[in-house]
Amino acid sequence: MREITDTELLEFIEENNCSYLFLLLANKEFKRLSKVPFSVKKEFTEKLTTLALEHIVTNNIPDYMIPEEKKSEEAGRMAEIIDSPKRRK
Repeated sequence: MREITDTELLEFIEENNCSYLFLLLANKEFKRLSKVPFSVKKEFTEKLTTLALEHIVTNNIPDYMIPEEKKSEEAGRMAEIIDSPKRRK
């Protein structure tokens, strides 16, 4: 199976009037980006709509990795106490 070039893709879109397809994909990408946690969003240099369109146009949908936070031992014990079914009322 051969790979489609950018010019072939653009020609297909122009011939078949599929510009709405880009907008639908960009809208889905925007929704995905809007669900990214704030700790990741604050590092974005552009608006979400601009990023979504750029991701679709370049066909580059990055994964945003979120570093896992380490719980302190005390916080873990407090969570266990709070979630315990035998908690005093």
